[in-house]
Amino acid sequence: MRQVKGFIQIYSLQARDRIIEAGLAILRQAGLESLSSELFACVDELIKNAVKSNYKYLLLREKIHARFRQIWPDKTGREIDEDIDDLVRIPERFNLIAEEILDSSDVSSVVRELLNEESRLLAIKNRAYGEGRPCTAEEKTLIGTLENINRMRAAIRESNVRVILRIQIDEHYIYIEVTNTAPILRRDINRIHEKRDEHRRYREEGREHEFFVDCIDTSESGFGLGYAKIDVILNSWGIGEMNPITIISSINTTVMLTLPLEELREKYHR
Repeated sequence: MRQVKGFIQIYSLQARDRIIEAGLAILRQAGLESLSSELFACVDELIKNAVKSNYKYLLLREKIHARFRQIWPDKTGREIDEDIDDLVRIPERFNLIAEEILDSSDVSSVVRELLNEESRLLAIKNRAYGEGRPCTAEEKTLIGTLENINRMRAAIRESNVRVILRIQIDEHYIYIEVTNTAPILRRDINRIHEKRDEHRRYREEGREHEFFVDCIDTSESGFGLGYAKIDVILNSWGIGEMNPITIISSINTTVMLTLPLEELREKYHR
């Protein structure tokens, strides 16, 4: 089995180029290079969702930390962090507290603000990368003004929260795994399933083209819509009914795409 593995902390154009280059080698081996654009559109959605989920987790963790600090003022920050780590290991308890926080504060709007600042940060870095140069002093100063995303990136480094991409191929399948080293909330998993089911109903009714117009909703930072986009691609390949998406969540969250080589080669091998 051949495998490509990478770690992502900032999803820049440079990181995407490296992912595409590594993935293309595996697709060439499978004789499915023609699927590269659509396949990496799927990978792109999975990585973006993982990054977004990690932002949400760290924001929740900050709020839980503040709540625990009020309850146990004599505890050190390290002791509270250890208490939160213990909490995360019990998903039911973690989800219960997270639900209370989400119902009383608009974490999703903060996630959207982070994503907006991230877009500005990446625009600067991607321009410098595209021009083959380091960031200028002026660009570094501008990056320094993006306080929210800079604070979040520092929290990501300190917590060692990251996204792991693994692409593997054997005789029968290509496996693509995207893991974020933080749990996904029960409400976000439910939203993913609800959006996929809703998209399926639109498709069965012959009005799939209306789904993304009717169902644009950023109330939960768009959780679920990316998976519907992936389903569009998988259905166009004729493998959507094979349930090729698996979501596994405990302390970490892994989404796996399992792509059957025989079926894809019959349709796309050149």
